[in-house]
Amino acid sequence: MGKGKKNMRNVRRGRAMKRPIEDKTPEWVININNCLKEGPDYDSGRSWTIYRVPQNMREVYRNAYVPKIISVGPCHYEEQGRQVMEEHKMRYLLRLLGGRLQENGEQALPQVCNGSHLEDVEQAEEPVPKVRKVICLEDLVGAMRELEQKTRDRYSEAFDINSDDFVQMMVVDGCFVVELLRLYHKFDKEEDVDDPIFTTRWMLRTLQRDLLMLENQLPFFVLEELFKLTSLVEEPSLVELTLKFFDPLLPRENTPQPNPKIKFDHMLHVFRSTFLSSVKDETSALVWRQLQTSASIPLVRERQLIHCVKELQEAGVKLKKREDRQLLDINFEGRVLDIPPLYIDANTVPLLLNFVAYEQCDQKAKPFFTNFFMFFDSLINTAKDVEILHKNGIINHALGSDKDVASLFNKLCKEIVYDLDECYLSRQMKGVNDYCKAYYATKWHVWWTNLIRDYFSSPWTFLSLVAAITLLILTVTQTAYDVRGYYHSSSDAHPQ
Repeated sequence: MGKGKKNMRNVRRGRAMKRPIEDKTPEWVININNCLKEGPDYDSGRSWTIYRVPQNMREVYRNAYVPKIISVGPCHYEEQGRQVMEEHKMRYLLRLLGGRLQENGEQALPQVCNGSHLEDVEQAEEPVPKVRKVICLEDLVGAMRELEQKTRDRYSEAFDINSDDFVQMMVVDGCFVVELLRLYHKFDKEEDVDDPIFTTRWMLRTLQRDLLMLENQLPFFVLEELFKLTSLVEEPSLVELTLKFFDPLLPRENTPQPNPKIKFDHMLHVFRSTFLSSVKDETSALVWRQLQTSASIPLVRERQLIHCVKELQEAGVKLKKREDRQLLDINFEGRVLDIPPLYIDANTVPLLLNFVAYEQCDQKAKPFFTNFFMFFDSLINTAKDVEILHKNGIINHALGSDKDVASLFNKLCKEIVYDLDECYLSRQMKGVNDYCKAYYATKWHVWWTNLIRDYFSSPWTFLSLVAAITLLILTVTQTAYDVRGYYHSSSDAHPQ
């Protein structure tokens, strides 16, 4: 009815303006018919791997999702404020195309363009190490043009970027990322890297943060193709270079290597996969149904951690920092809750939040970090809870105050869709809930724990208690002696 009225208004407006009415099919009808011709799979989203972060999550901590200095891919294409890095991108592309054929006085290989001189290179008596084979720009453009549609399909939205500009973006952005990873590998080995990105202290860390944002990704197959076309004779794999580059954002003693059979979506997917080795088999849609008992807490409440840190401590749960575990590897046994240390600063917050955003958007990504955040959200209600975790070495942060940390967890987790049927921490949370339920069911436990907390939590409270008891004993003794002396004196004064 509304559309009919709108059409009538358009007709009247057309008559009033005395424009001829053309018998022409509207453009939007043509577009829909074209979509129908493409089949039922049109824009089904099954090939999406790179997404816009949901607006409600972005509003909680916008800086975690929007790149500061560099745009990679179409999501932030040609946005203002990141033009400085375009010069660095072009400089790195020229480097790959032969701008630095000779390094450290080594002999350069003959240039290889579209296969020319390839046989001469292969028949060389002695291979020349660390010298890049040179290809033409046309080779890169041709390879990316073949991948253009496949690349567009990986994004959750269509971009109004013409084919030539889109391919140019793939080549320039992709070559920059690949060469940056190579240079960082040299830099990490303490080799001299005379490049402004590595000599400017703030730039490298900012690039690491920006290049791990969900909206700032290129499909990994694009980087793999460019890496293959521009590879050295001998060098680490692209996955190894990626992990080496991003590891400083969340340092670990030993970074687990991902399964080589995995087809990675992008660099964020690569780095995230290294945190899952110890917990990837913990999820099951039937876990909570298996754990449920007839006498348990109602299922909706049971699926979440009920008590905050302060209440757990009052119930006698011991919080223990475990540095020998992976970040997600949380365990509860007896009454000891083992939690690996979590460092919260300007580097880790964007990293962890983009892991969560990826899990919220991609159905194939199991919600490990989502579960992790929801677990901490249940632990943390107030700044006091953060303070207790900090004193136990579990949370160390540089966000200003304990209140800011509590606010970050509480606000973000209100915007997260929590999959109750697929939680790798289900066993641990049920164990904690059952322990606390049994504890609070007995008043004697509550009284005893309060006594320990109030009078034996530190040497000073214990000494105060001892002093008070001693004073009480001395007072009672003195009173007893006074009473005894009084009765003795009375008996002497009144003999029978």
